Amino acid sequence: MSNEKVHSNQYVVGLKQTLKALKEHRAESIVIAQDVQIHLLTDVLLQAHMQQVPIEFSESRRELGNRFGIQVKAMIAAYLKHGL
Repeated sequence: MSNEKVHSNQYVVGLKQTLKALKEHRAESIVIAQDVQIHLLTDVLLQAHMQQVPIEFSESRRELGNRFGIQVKAMIAAYLKHGL
C-alpha cells in the first residue's frame, strides 16, 4: 500500500496529500518524521507557516506510519479540520 494514498475524513498521509490539504486550507495540523530530509518539505513548511498550521514531530518515519495505521514508513501526515 502506498503511503501517498492513505487518507480518511480525519487525516491524510504522504507528501502530496498533505500539501494538497494545506493548499485547500483543510489541514488542522501536520506531523513530520524527524528522520526526513527537510529540504523535501520546503513547500509544505512554507504553506504551514503562512497559514499558521501547528507542526508536531514524530520520532521516525516508521513510527509515523505505525501511528496512522499503515505498514510502510511515512514522512508526513496532516490532521484535517472537522466538517470539511
